Amino acid sequence: MHPPVTRLFPAPQAESPLEGLYLDHHLHTRGNGKPFVYSNFISSLDGRIAIAAAGHTTHTVPDAITNLRDWRLYQELAGQADLLITSGRYFRQSVIGEAQARLPVGEQKAYADIRSWRTGAGLAPQPDIAIMSGSLDIPFTALESYSERKIIVVTGKDADRQKARSLQDKGIEIIYAGDGRQVEGRQMLAALAAHGYQSIYAIAGSSVFHTLLRAGVLDRLYLTITYQLLGGTTFDTLTQGTLLEPACGMQLISLFHDPHAPAGAGQMLGIFEPAK
Repeated sequence: MHPPVTRLFPAPQAESPLEGLYLDHHLHTRGNGKPFVYSNFISSLDGRIAIAAAGHTTHTVPDAITNLRDWRLYQELAGQADLLITSGRYFRQSVIGEAQARLPVGEQKAYADIRSWRTGAGLAPQPDIAIMSGSLDIPFTALESYSERKIIVVTGKDADRQKARSLQDKGIEIIYAGDGRQVEGRQMLAALAAHGYQSIYAIAGSSVFHTLLRAGVLDRLYLTITYQLLGGTTFDTLTQGTLLEPACGMQLISLFHDPHAPAGAGQMLGIFEPAK
């Protein structure tokens, strides 16, 4: 068992177990006529979610901020999803050994309770996977280890049709959502809703998150901020894309203090929803 966290908001202050902290939200039941869409990030205090690292061709989550306590909560969020949204970039990283980890829910013993909770909630053993990709440069070898899951690729209407047919020949469904090659968030969500999905967990990076924000389809953000300053000149932050006008105002729903990780620092766990 992990040591507890302290709830700071809403009052009153109280200790809460780490295990079950996010499972208690029952996100798979929150859809109200449309899927409930949520995302999750871990960031340093100076806003770094990914950095350039020696020996890597792509940006990676900084080792300094990763910790098993945050990873536990990441798995709890995945446990409530019937669909994961990721990107083609993740699978390109996978084939060169630079992806952070296998897509959840984790099969390790530490997450057996999450898998059991998921079964008890009437969800499939693992969530389906939707891949957002304008280029359709998705190495099929990286998909083979997910053969037990339904895989959908979401792309724009002007995407390369030959690449699309190659994916379809492998049993992958293609959804066209948006003009040009890029995905438009509202069209994507409407198509996924028509497939019957109720809880959608976006676990890709800043470009996918920006797509959701710009379309106004995000329902909740889970944000871990570690009390660390990393510096550096090449890094990613939460969003990447055109200026959001008007700015996307967020309301704080809950805030927890976790002094137990990362070592020598600590972290806060914030839960936000777009302003109504």
